[in-house]
Amino acid sequence: MKQLLIIILLAIPFLTKAQTQPSKEEETAVQQLVIDTFQSLLSDYDSTKMDTYLTPDFILLEHGEVWNNDTIQYYITKALQNSDRATRTNRFEFIKMEKSGDMIWAGYKNWAVWTKDHEIVHKMHWLESVVAVKVGEIWKLKMMHSTRIENE
Repeated sequence: MKQLLIIILLAIPFLTKAQTQPSKEEETAVQQLVIDTFQSLLSDYDSTKMDTYLTPDFILLEHGEVWNNDTIQYYITKALQNSDRATRTNRFEFIKMEKSGDMIWAGYKNWAVWTKDHEIVHKMHWLESVVAVKVGEIWKLKMMHSTRIENE
């Protein structure tokens, strides 16, 4: 019985995918993926980049709502209809990343500032996490969770 327990304990690491630190290159790639996603989709309103950054089954859990790629496409389309829209600038502070196989999750803080005619018209702050998966040789976002933080 004791030998069986020892064998089971020794086998556990091989039977489960242990979470590890991503390499520096992977960490940088996922950070850049987050930055580029926000810049392209939510600042530049470039829906042609959705397939570059998001998996087809991507979901965003945003302040009590569930968004998917169709929701994001609709958001971009509506934003482009407003010719008097403000300019969004994003800032990120990455907190932690862990890797399991071809998946990396990351937690970070996100700040956005909207300006119009060089004046700040709106500020927001979120605590967010993403799940990125390796698709071929590139990382894409599969899921994002976003919690709003009251402005400081």
